[in-house]
Amino acid sequence: MTSQFIEIFLFLDPLGRRCSDARETIKQFRSERPEKIKLRIIPIVNFKRVYGHARKRFGENRTSIVERNNQFSANTYQACLAFHASAMQGKNKAHQFLEVLQGYVVDERRDFTEELAFEVAKEIGLDIEMFDEDFASELTKKVYRKNLKIASDMKITGTPSAVIYKDGVHEEAIRLGEEMEREILHSICGLEEIKEVKDGEEIQEEVEEELHNVFNLN
Repeated sequence: MTSQFIEIFLFLDPLGRRCSDARETIKQFRSERPEKIKLRIIPIVNFKRVYGHARKRFGENRTSIVERNNQFSANTYQACLAFHASAMQGKNKAHQFLEVLQGYVVDERRDFTEELAFEVAKEIGLDIEMFDEDFASELTKKVYRKNLKIASDMKITGTPSAVIYKDGVHEEAIRLGEEMEREILHSICGLEEIKEVKDGEEIQEEVEEELHNVFNLN
């Protein structure tokens, strides 16, 4: 049985490849569903992933790891603030901002800088004066801190992660980790609405096995 309303909280590192892939997966999933789907993107700094990235880049050179880890963390935090600043001009603009930013950082491998954030803001048609003001505002930092509390309350320990509510029933939240696939999302919300042609029993067997082995749905 399908749901009538789906709410998704997507927690991600705005500069991470896996998080970019997860966002694209959910974007495609939304386009395949008949229900009203509310997506809330919550960018956060995943310090564990940032450290792992720095260590991968610099091996056992502790000084370089620490310096680069601090830089990666600062960049990710600034990217989160830039996302929230863009959201002050509308949720759709914020989603567009993130998609374009990830295209530059993840696909074109450009380093995040404030200059890049403003380049993206101009590209998607934001009011630059307003964006500049919001980017540096205490309100934007407050929104970020509030989202950290939401992540803590929802027991989010890594990125990407998603919390899914169906039909407004918050007591039955479904939490997914990194392995976000369309088939699994459809299984949770009702397989019969997948538009692509594929044997339903085959999908059901595959998804149920994945859900059993990978996810804790409670």
